[in-house]
Amino acid sequence: MTESAPDSRPPKITCVEFEASRPDLPEAGRWHELHEGRLALLSAPEEIHGTIVLNLSRLLAVWLQSRPPGLRGYACHGLGLHVERDPDTVYFPAISLFLGNSSFLQADRIVASAVPDLVIDIASTNDRRSEMRRRTTAYLQLGIRSIWVPDPFKKEVQVIQRGAHTLALGNWQTLDGSSLLPGFSIPVEQLFAQPKWWDGRVPECRVVTEPKDSSE
Repeated sequence: MTESAPDSRPPKITCVEFEASRPDLPEAGRWHELHEGRLALLSAPEEIHGTIVLNLSRLLAVWLQSRPPGLRGYACHGLGLHVERDPDTVYFPAISLFLGNSSFLQADRIVASAVPDLVIDIASTNDRRSEMRRRTTAYLQLGIRSIWVPDPFKKEVQVIQRGAHTLALGNWQTLDGSSLLPGFSIPVEQLFAQPKWWDGRVPECRVVTEPKDSSE
């Protein structure tokens, strides 16, 4: 009988161990994730990744400020999501949005203790793109209501929601927040637009005010 070669990889670690050791990793673990108990170093994305994060962060801030104080919520950047257990997997999407709570409970955490309502995970490198189906499936299983996946190569955004068909929006179409972010609307092409300091333009975010009930 042929004996299998011994596994020379480091032993698997838990989410708790990963969270404790991440600040000691190169660049404070900026591009590190935990995949089935093992450290995974993702490729550093190109500049377009940051452009998308910047544009969406601005637009979401405008929308959040338009909401009543008790319904605003907040966005976290690079927050870990513990999506699988035994062995543990922790993904770090670009933006996690928590609605209906303005106390920023998750803002200072490495790994979230609550489930966000919306996740934005950018398909900005080959390793992220190749794993995106698995990532989005894990997000849905965690209980996340909606996932946006901007793809800078295709210049499109996939919208994945629980119990609904996946939408692929081209750069000539419009991304709206549907019932999750009522009134939010942005042309897809503007998600990939250059920042203001490059060409003097800011992506346009259209917030539609919901009509008041005349019976009130």
